[in-house]
Amino acid sequence: MHFFRFIYILIYRAFYILFQKKKEAAYGTAYLKKLEDDFGGRFDDRTFKKIIFYYSLKVPAIYDAFLSLHGRRTNNFEKERLLKYFICSSIFDNFFDRKEITDEEIYQITFNSNQYSPKNFNERISLHCHLEILNFVKDKEDYLKVLKLEYDAQVNSRKQFDETITYKEIEAITLSKGGNAVLLCSFYLDINSSISELNCWYKLGNAIQLVNDLFDIYKDLQTGLQTIPNRVKNVKELKKYFNNFITNLKQQILEIEVEESKKIDLIISLMGICALGLVAIEQLEIIQNKNETLPDLKTLSRKDLIIDMEKFSNIWLWLKTVYFLSKTN
Repeated sequence: MHFFRFIYILIYRAFYILFQKKKEAAYGTAYLKKLEDDFGGRFDDRTFKKIIFYYSLKVPAIYDAFLSLHGRRTNNFEKERLLKYFICSSIFDNFFDRKEITDEEIYQITFNSNQYSPKNFNERISLHCHLEILNFVKDKEDYLKVLKLEYDAQVNSRKQFDETITYKEIEAITLSKGGNAVLLCSFYLDINSSISELNCWYKLGNAIQLVNDLFDIYKDLQTGLQTIPNRVKNVKELKKYFNNFITNLKQQILEIEVEESKKIDLIISLMGICALGLVAIEQLEIIQNKNETLPDLKTLSRKDLIIDMEKFSNIWLWLKTVYFLSKTN
């Protein structure tokens, strides 16, 4: 019975996400261009594409998945708030990564917004979107607490360029950065999320950050960024560690007080994201082979470390992994 439900949900979700992503990309593009005209400036090409990519993917893949628990899809008001969030997060990533402004200025824009005087287009547009979101959020106190945790994680993430950083420090930064970034998105919905739902948002963020780090191993090695995956010595330990997050996420979903069928549908949807991490780990397992430890990852080629999700073998492995992970017994 699970097999047929799995096939139905997976095929339906795949086609739905592909169709809806194009629709949301068109909406997001038009929205950004109007903001450019209204605020007299232009997003740089990389930032524009980044905003559209994440927004158009996460509405159907994550927002609609969670809202299916409440018997509906994302409405237009929620979509607009999420788009504004990705405008803010993408521009703030530039503030941090490109050092366009100081950490203190980023703090002032974020937490003393009404007193901050923006100096250029990026500051004007991010301040506008941030205030629009903040004006909507019902529980401002909790929202600002999560936002402060995300700000701290972004500041602390610079320590990851120091080779002397400890594994525990990397782990704390990684989980806080990923978990709180995704948890923030839950505040923009016109629903009252249960504690179990909020825990799912946070744990999904943990998993997404780990998946991103697994897919970015080669790039991060080139820049010197220290992450959990590129510090790994034994792939079996990494696989056990990642599977633990998946188990915890599934457990949180099962604790949500809704019909069993809605829980299963959400598990299948979110396991599609988590399975990508296990595909990446499988590639590392092949590299390690029968040895007790991995070779120095810096000695490996780009081809060894890049995960090509267009390869049939990886697509097939992903499908099998999603099916296995979606089982609840």
